[in-house]
Amino acid sequence: MTCLRSPEAERADPLLHRQEWTLEGARTWSAFVNEARRLWAPGPAAFDRVLWHGGLQFDRQPLDPDQPPLELAAGTRVIGWGFEREPEVPAVGPELVLFDASGLVAVNKPAWLPMQRTRASVRHSLEGELRRLLGCPSLAAVHRLDRQTSGVALFARTTAAASHLQRSLERRRVHKRYLAWVSPPPAWRGCRIGGWMRRAHHTRRPCFALDARPGDEGRWSETRASVSELQDDRALLEVNPISGRTHQIRVHLAALGHPVVGDDLYGPAYEASAPHADGRVQLHASNIVLNLPNDPKRTEIEAPPPPDFIPLK
Repeated sequence: MTCLRSPEAERADPLLHRQEWTLEGARTWSAFVNEARRLWAPGPAAFDRVLWHGGLQFDRQPLDPDQPPLELAAGTRVIGWGFEREPEVPAVGPELVLFDASGLVAVNKPAWLPMQRTRASVRHSLEGELRRLLGCPSLAAVHRLDRQTSGVALFARTTAAASHLQRSLERRRVHKRYLAWVSPPPAWRGCRIGGWMRRAHHTRRPCFALDARPGDEGRWSETRASVSELQDDRALLEVNPISGRTHQIRVHLAALGHPVVGDDLYGPAYEASAPHADGRVQLHASNIVLNLPNDPKRTEIEAPPPPDFIPLK
């Protein structure tokens, strides 16, 4: 039987309800909450969860649920996002920390946990969980992995470390290696793909497309890939992104005709037991090589694939 999303996606990344309106007059915070609970289509209890998660924007400014405004002005544009059901959130413990030195923290990110706050929740993110785990309120992500991607994720404890890492990324001095299961398997052993990436329209999720020409919003992107293992109707690729665009590997492999297994955004819809389908996007950031601040030696950090990454037979 074919459905749009895997059961894992439904549990860990539930779809969102979006609603927006404009305040006709000024409101105190308590008056706004009372009115919004009546207006929120899924009901008052669902809006209470939106408040707890911080899933509101006022004139494009996100709500801090722990410090809400005292008053909202007339004409304020309100946009709210709320989960259709509460997501299952992966646990973050000290066993995920791969490296912690010179202001850099590297962790083996689990699939389904976003790197930073999302439009729907300030409560659930890898950055927030690590701040609590490490007792470091200033900890900040310095690059991003997609929600479903697992593997090496980098954070900085200090602004100096963050600046160093960001400069290294911009100058392409950070070497990243990913593992990706794709279906169908390619006939080539290795390839290089490039193109201009731009935002594309999707009704429910952020989405990108690859163009041969830059256009108004295009940003150059480039990826190398090679076949590491063949397995029936799938292949395991080793992938090296040269640039670092959002969804880059997923968009590039789909453009080649070999979408990442489990990717129902750029590949076919989920279908139980189909070779292209899995509970999550089968993309894992397995290895990163970089220079630490004030250290000429290269440091390598490796993240073993988690249990939900397809094993070799």
